[in-house]
Amino acid sequence: MDDVESLKALKALGDRITELPTDDTLRPQIRKELQGLVKEAGFALEQPLDTMNRLVFLVSEDDSACLARADLSKPFQHSVARVAIDLGLFEYLADAGAYGMELEDIASKTRADATLLARMLRTLANIGLAKQMDSKRWTATSRAQAILIPSLQAGFRSMFDFIGPVFQKMPDSLAKNGYRCPTALQGPFQDAYGTKLSGWDFVMEPQFAHILVNLNVFMQGRRLSSPSWLDFYPFSNKILQDATEDHQSVLVVDVGGGLGHGLIEIKGRFPNIKGRLILQDLPNTIEQAEDHGGAFESMAHDFFTPQTVKGARAYLIRQVLHDWPDAECQKILQHLAAAMQPGYSKLLINEFIIPDVGASDFITAVDLTMMMMSGGMERTESQWRKLLASAGLDIERIWSTNGEGQESESVIEAILMKA
Repeated sequence: MDDVESLKALKALGDRITELPTDDTLRPQIRKELQGLVKEAGFALEQPLDTMNRLVFLVSEDDSACLARADLSKPFQHSVARVAIDLGLFEYLADAGAYGMELEDIASKTRADATLLARMLRTLANIGLAKQMDSKRWTATSRAQAILIPSLQAGFRSMFDFIGPVFQKMPDSLAKNGYRCPTALQGPFQDAYGTKLSGWDFVMEPQFAHILVNLNVFMQGRRLSSPSWLDFYPFSNKILQDATEDHQSVLVVDVGGGLGHGLIEIKGRFPNIKGRLILQDLPNTIEQAEDHGGAFESMAHDFFTPQTVKGARAYLIRQVLHDWPDAECQKILQHLAAAMQPGYSKLLINEFIIPDVGASDFITAVDLTMMMMSGGMERTESQWRKLLASAGLDIERIWSTNGEGQESESVIEAILMKA
């Protein structure tokens, strides 16, 4: 059976499941077994990035079923997975291979109480990260391999330790503010941490350096695990063509570019390019960035201040504008527009675009995370067009990964509005 036939068969099965009675006429045992089969099928289809999204953002495709049966287990699952990471439990189980480990051996390795471990392992089995072989022996599943990825562990710590308390404060905070969208300086983050700073300014404080490290590692890992923007944006034709060909002119400025992964990608794909590549970010982040053999220049810069590099061929800003509300984004974009050379410079915005209908659980979870942190948001195409126009910029074209009806990781190519 090929993929198309398999998909048709599964859709037919899905239709039959949705036609099952929702009252008590379906025996509880049958209902329970069907729910288990659906859950296992979902786990079997997961790729590492799917597992990362499910655990870090605590979203999954069976959320509606969980709500329907008043499933309150997800916060506990998140907590158990966090403890398992601290214990190094996934590493021990992975090293043991397919045979697995005896519970007492796991207790000896982790120095944790065996009864406690058994209780946590049962929960990990329910979220597809462990498997019980017999009454005393456990093994890791293939999905648990994703937990061994350092960037996923960093993301998990960031969400649980740093952002988790903000979500807990969300109901009270929104009620207090009359159920209006939070701003960068007034919202659940400020209520949770008792600060007047935005979430992104707060994390730059020296005492939270470990959180900043985790966030940077997680974001770099997500970018490495996702389709590269260079896979669907014709960089050679749109940027290299007609660019000034000398080693002193600036080819690309990566604004808020984190550890420089975007520029490393460019240099890797186009090793013979002429022109300077400049990484810009706040000093705390620039200190973490390696020079990668001189692949790019590093420059400390706050994108809320005027752009100091004028007339670059391209200003690249990736997964930054969703961090901020429209008012702050407008300031960032106005500074970039002021630095752009008419008829030559382009602005490349690498972000998700939410569909008008049918947004996924992942993108809605990211949207709310941005809202909680600093009043940020994921945007639809019409919202992007309105935002850019407010800063004097025209969208020349949008290049995307996905078809209609799904959120698309996109590159929005913008130029200065004509006078």
